[in-house]
Amino acid sequence: MKSDIEIKDDIFNHIKGSALERAVNGVLRKTRRPSGSDAEDIIISILDNGSGDIQEAFVNVNIYVKDNIRDGQNEINDSRCRELCRISIEVLETGFGAGYRFILDKQRVMPVNGKDEHFINNKILYKQVNE
Repeated sequence: MKSDIEIKDDIFNHIKGSALERAVNGVLRKTRRPSGSDAEDIIISILDNGSGDIQEAFVNVNIYVKDNIRDGQNEINDSRCRELCRISIEVLETGFGAGYRFILDKQRVMPVNGKDEHFINNKILYKQVNE
């Protein structure tokens, strides 16, 4: 069975150096987002981690995108979110390694509470074969 940390490592290593990491102007992290950041950061977190012969875990890969200001109001940066959504799908649609594979389960774009930005939530289904 893999721990949350080991699963994050697998996803991190898949993204590291990829077109997705190169496309953003922020950091790739397996922990919290840097305090006060308004960059396009990629943050990996574990939602659920099961056990058994076929271990299933759900992993979030969130990408933060600063809003545009139009007429004094914030609104989603459609073009940037669209571009990063497309790249995310290309990089995260499927992946595999020693004893594991993952697929992109769902992708959504949502506002960040209390901040002038949105985030792209890539929910991944990760499966590990435990023998």
